[in-house]
Amino acid sequence: MLRRLQNGKNPAEGMSLVDHLTELRRRIIVIIATLALGIIVGFYYSPSIVEYVMRIPGELVFLYPGEAFIVHLTVALIVGCFLDLPVILYQVIRFLVPGLREKEVRALFIGLPFSLALFAFGVLFAYKAILPIAYRFFMGFGTEQLAPLISIGNYVSFALGLIVPFGVVFQLPLIVLLLAGVGILHPQTLVRHRKYFVLIIFILATVLTPPDVVSQLLLALPMLLLYEFSILLCRIVFRKKLADN
Repeated sequence: MLRRLQNGKNPAEGMSLVDHLTELRRRIIVIIATLALGIIVGFYYSPSIVEYVMRIPGELVFLYPGEAFIVHLTVALIVGCFLDLPVILYQVIRFLVPGLREKEVRALFIGLPFSLALFAFGVLFAYKAILPIAYRFFMGFGTEQLAPLISIGNYVSFALGLIVPFGVVFQLPLIVLLLAGVGILHPQTLVRHRKYFVLIIFILATVLTPPDVVSQLLLALPMLLLYEFSILLCRIVFRKKLADN
């Protein structure tokens, strides 16, 4: 395969290796340019976003002169990545489309808006339901002799450590649905290897959240529910495929 590409043409696409690299470079430039624009927009709205995130703890402090600026920059970067996510996914899909079948391409483009919606829903769920519980739990260990002094940087890092993983985890049903739709994943596979997936879920919860048991459980339990829901979706897809055949 590599020899055929080096000799000139890719038999599947009719494009040379140089053509592929040129196209890849063009798409990367588009992603970087739109990401930069998204970061600028995110930095403009970062004061409002930081103020909204601070509603749970109320008043915070910053411990060194640049901490507040770094927080605004971090928020701008996250907002920019989220705004640029449709462009990133679109550019990746368009680059891969020549190697995909029509049904697979259709499934990817249909799944794109649902992916963004699920990510937003996961973030909102974590902020509204999970973050307050985790924050109150840890604040409950304070005493008269042990008063909390939380900086904006530490709080935002803690909040993002909970919120962002939920946005990623909520993609699980859609991923399973897409894999089942193209025939890659079978519901019996999910059922047969459930114990291994449960182990993977707890490992991911340990890696993606702050290093405490409460945060890890708050992420692992919804992941387990989403996994069971994904099995149900997978079964529905396969029943529909059998009925159509």
